Amino acid sequence: MLTRAQRTGLAAVLAFTACLAPAAPAPAEEPGPSALPINVVALQTPDAYDQAEALTKALRLALKDVPGWSLGEGDFSLEVLTLSLKCGDIPDASCQSRIADQIKTDRFIWGNVQKKGNNVAGQLHLWIRGQGTMSAPLDYSSNLTEANDEALRRIAADTLQSLTGGAPKGTLHVRVGGNLPGQVFIDGQPVGALSNGEGTFTAPSGSHRVLVKTPGYLDVEASVAVKPTVTADVVLTPVPADTSAPTNWKRVGGFIGIGAGVAFGVVGVVSMVQVNSVQNDEAFSAYVKETPQGDNACDRAKEADAGPDGAEVADLCDKASTFTLLQAVFFPLAAVSAGVGTYLLLTSGDDAAADAPKTGWTFQPYVGADSGKLSATYRW
Repeated sequence: MLTRAQRTGLAAVLAFTACLAPAAPAPAEEPGPSALPINVVALQTPDAYDQAEALTKALRLALKDVPGWSLGEGDFSLEVLTLSLKCGDIPDASCQSRIADQIKTDRFIWGNVQKKGNNVAGQLHLWIRGQGTMSAPLDYSSNLTEANDEALRRIAADTLQSLTGGAPKGTLHVRVGGNLPGQVFIDGQPVGALSNGEGTFTAPSGSHRVLVKTPGYLDVEASVAVKPTVTADVVLTPVPADTSAPTNWKRVGGFIGIGAGVAFGVVGVVSMVQVNSVQNDEAFSAYVKETPQGDNACDRAKEADAGPDGAEVADLCDKASTFTLLQAVFFPLAAVSAGVGTYLLLTSGDDAAADAPKTGWTFQPYVGADSGKLSATYRW
């Protein structure tokens, strides 16, 4: 087994070799207000050198994929740092602070791993200035010695999620014009209510959709980019909603149909009354009685030699004929119109059950050969 001095020499050689190697691709986000830097210090190990190097690289790759974080500059080795700062193999809180000062960072990941049978076991730690250290255990197959191995990258991403909690949180200050109350949703999830038209909420770094629901107003939303060190202001202006109920055209049509049916029925009834008045007229009745059996009184009255009485009866016959025709037209129209209007009214309700008892007015026309009527019923 290598002594600590030998391991330190080997680490120094590896670090020097890394400096001579071609530069790695630039991180997805540069350190700054929108991405906080985290340094990943090369892991320390007494025997699992390939595994420690691969996991260190996998952690650096995984860090680039998390919005709001960036990979800090510099390639540092935990073993070199602890030796130069006279710290133990597992640095205490004081030594971790001195390591941060040495590499000029506010956050760094460090850890120790070693072989354990066919596995590699150990712990990773995230030190953050002013907050202390978070830790996560490691235990995985020693066969994973390539940084780009999907299984190792997944282990690195899961461990990074455990240490950081995901993307760093940012702050959203939401304001609504008119000091209106409302509920705030971020990416479809409720996050709280507004007080006097404003509120402050936290959200992970990245792009988000902010939506505000205010009673009596249309929903308003906006897209906003959240940064970990900046409070993003979101100002929204709700538009009053049109609270008037939509026109129920079925119901309107139903009332129009029933109204027209009643009007047609009235014309038919008036026509029927006029026909009856002709039939009950004394002159007409007397003329009919004087007409020989088998002859038509109206045809006889229209003959040229019918005389004054015949002319009067002929006028009455024309009147009766006209109103009989009106009955034949308007009673069917009344029936059809009232029937359609009744159907439209009965089906105008959106929420009524199909088999529920119907309430309100119903109109039923009846038409016979010589007469007609309209029956109105109210059900409650």
